[in-house]
Amino acid sequence: MIKKMKSPWLLWAMAICLAAPGCNMLSIPYFLFLMPDPKHDPEMKKIASDNKKEEKKVVILTYGRLDLRSEFLHSDKEIAYNLEKQLKSLTSSNSEKVTVISSRKVEEYKSSHPDWQDRDLGEIGKHFKADYVIYLEINSLGLYEQGSGGTLYRGRADLNLTLIDVNNPDESLPTRNFTCAYPREARMQITSTDQSPMEFRQAFLDYVGKRLSWKFSARPTRDDFYAD
Repeated sequence: MIKKMKSPWLLWAMAICLAAPGCNMLSIPYFLFLMPDPKHDPEMKKIASDNKKEEKKVVILTYGRLDLRSEFLHSDKEIAYNLEKQLKSLTSSNSEKVTVISSRKVEEYKSSHPDWQDRDLGEIGKHFKADYVIYLEINSLGLYEQGSGGTLYRGRADLNLTLIDVNNPDESLPTRNFTCAYPREARMQITSTDQSPMEFRQAFLDYVGKRLSWKFSARPTRDDFYAD
């Protein structure tokens, strides 16, 4: 007689998924049997071409308001860099031919053109020979949970997001508001004794870049664990 093999690890994996916030039950078979992950479509617009051989270029422009708190000095540059990094990673994993203009080159352009904000975003895109311009305007950023007296971290971001189609302006998307919190669950508490403000700030801004990248390229459903 052949006995059925017990697979306690299957039950263990399912229990972890069910306990995790945002668990997608449909993704369990893919996780258990090493099948390709199902994916969510881009939340705004796919920037890669359907033609796998055609390359698309993207330039990211960010502007931070002058009244941002001192701990978020230069955060506009960091968010641009993090979005660049995350977008490169995501499009690469999706086998999409997308080139993101280096944030260093963008900052050099902004420094040599102090009036860049008064310029047409499409024209800036043409300067970089880009197909798309992602423009981010930072409204506010926060580091601590309100009412915690600075003892609990809760990163909060409020941005305006615009996508300009340089070659087809009529296909551009109007400005949308983007918000996110990190950690997303109030019960997931990170105290000021767990991490330094700089460590948490770095993790938070990296998360903002990750969430923004989901707007333009498909992402695995397993990332629902980290969605807001």
